Amino acid sequence: MSDGAEALAQLRATRDALMRPDAPFTVNLREYVPDDSPGWRAFVRARRVPGYSVRRATMVGWLEEVIAQLEAETDAPSRPVADWGPDIEPWVRARPPDSAPASVAEPPTDAPPPPGTPLRRLTAAGIAEAQAFLARLREHPDADRTPPDDLLFGERYSRPFEAGAGIAVEPRAFRTRRAAGEYLSPLLAPVRRQILDDAGVWSWLGMYYLAETVREKGGQVQITYDEEFLFLQENWSAQHRSHHRLWAAWLLYEQYGESVAVVLGESITFRSRLTDRILTNRRVFNSVGVVPLVHRLYTNGKRTKRNYAESPGGLRHLMRVLPQLELTYDVYGMRP
Repeated sequence: MSDGAEALAQLRATRDALMRPDAPFTVNLREYVPDDSPGWRAFVRARRVPGYSVRRATMVGWLEEVIAQLEAETDAPSRPVADWGPDIEPWVRARPPDSAPASVAEPPTDAPPPPGTPLRRLTAAGIAEAQAFLARLREHPDADRTPPDDLLFGERYSRPFEAGAGIAVEPRAFRTRRAAGEYLSPLLAPVRRQILDDAGVWSWLGMYYLAETVREKGGQVQITYDEEFLFLQENWSAQHRSHHRLWAAWLLYEQYGESVAVVLGESITFRSRLTDRILTNRRVFNSVGVVPLVHRLYTNGKRTKRNYAESPGGLRHLMRVLPQLELTYDVYGMRP
């Protein structure tokens, strides 16, 4: 059996296993696919992230995308997804068959358009105009914080996001990162790979939800001169995108779910030192066990512990020790 055929067989079997009603809520792909196998290599090559501590529904969606890609590369016949009954998340069971690219979420031609606003992305001119709008808000913090329709929907400043045809957003109030993640995760699942590094989409979402995610005090908007990256991204570098409020909430929820309950429960406008350490260190964020370990060590499940950062054995100490341990151990591949 060729590597491509073996990878397809492994990933199909894993997908079908995760579609069963008794499958765990949180999935570590290593428990289903050996990390030196063709299936694992194909998954990491396509997704660019290891598959661990991920919600079952999210993992099924990822597997379907990789399977569709492998089938296209190898001309392998598609195989229907097993139907395990009503306990499976509706959005998973409603995805297109394997023979269709999972990333194209086009509704049937006779279907009514979805409620809400179709997903869009800001152009370069749109990002510049959004920067000017934020500058005006800084000068007049009591002004209307809702971006003008021309910025959000005008053809000069934004364009429909074609890969997300059929996806529509609605006004929401995101008090916490959990609320943002719970809403955005299933909504954006069909185009997860396309939007992961798309500055235009996240800049548009940042402006669309600006009124709900901007910090305020006494009815006045609080945006400093160096905080545009909280809503906008011109260059989508790892250093800057981790600060984007919606992107960070979405990816934390996607990657870790309730294993980082304290971080998800924080206000979307607040960033603790613990949250900052998780988001700004790419190796930590993409590790198998470090993020759940940090949560386990320095929170009690409801809030951070007292003096968790500076005390002996605290967060700062852990971050200093990890590079030392890495010389001997695969610390970023270990379980908590």
